Amino acid sequence: MTGRPSRAPLYRTIQSEIQRDILSGRLKPGDWLPSESQLRAQYGVSQTSVRRAFQELQRLGLVERFHGRGSIVASNEIRAMSPMLGLGRELRQRGFAIRPELLGNAEEPAATAVAEALDLEPGDTVSHIERRYWIGDDPFVFLDHYLAPQPGIDFAEFTGDSLYAFLSGRDAQPTHARERVSAVTLSAAEADRLQVAPGVAAMLRERTSFGADQRPVEFTRYILRGDRYHLDIDLRSER
Repeated sequence: MTGRPSRAPLYRTIQSEIQRDILSGRLKPGDWLPSESQLRAQYGVSQTSVRRAFQELQRLGLVERFHGRGSIVASNEIRAMSPMLGLGRELRQRGFAIRPELLGNAEEPAATAVAEALDLEPGDTVSHIERRYWIGDDPFVFLDHYLAPQPGIDFAEFTGDSLYAFLSGRDAQPTHARERVSAVTLSAAEADRLQVAPGVAAMLRERTSFGADQRPVEFTRYILRGDRYHLDIDLRSER
C-alpha cells in the first residue's frame, strides 16, 4: 500500500490499494490489516474515509471486521451445502429478472483443466456452450459450460435458456454437484463480456455436476459481477 494521492474519492483510494494487495496475493487470508488510526496517518484522511473503505471491502467479501480488534483478509473459499439449482433458477428465486443470451455452442478438444474435471483425457471432444445473463441493460454473469459426450444427446439442439431443463428432458439431469466459489480479477476479455473495467473484482463459481452413475457430466465456470452479486448463508446453532 503506497498512500499516494489520487483524484478518486479518498475512501476509494484506500479501498483500491488494499483490494489490489489482497487479490494479487500480497495479503493472504487471515492477515491482519493496518488499523484505522494507522491508515488515517498514512493517507492523511478522516476516520470516516477509512471506515467507508473497510465497509466497501467487507461488502465485497474481501475482509472480515472484528469490533475492537481490527480487520483481517477474508478467506476466498466458501463451503456450503444447498439445494442443487441451475444458476438461472437460482437467480430468479433471488428475485432477479434475467434475460439469457446464447453466445456460442460448439464441440472442441478438452483443455487439461476441463478434462480433469470431466474425467476425460486432454483433447477428448466436449461440447462448449457459452452464455450470458442480463439484468435490464447490464450483463450480470457469463457462463462457460463444458459437457461430456452422452449417448443420444445432441447439445447443438440447446437454445440457451435452462441447461438443466434441457438435460432433464432427455433423462440426463445431474443428481449432485460440487462447487467452488472464489474471488478473481477480470481479464480484458472477461471484463469486455461483463462491460466493466479490466482488473475489477468478480466472483468465480466453478461447478462439476455428476449423474446417477457418479460420473461427471458437466463442468461450468460462472463469472459474476462483484458489484451485483453476493452470497447469503444462514447459520444455525446446533444447540
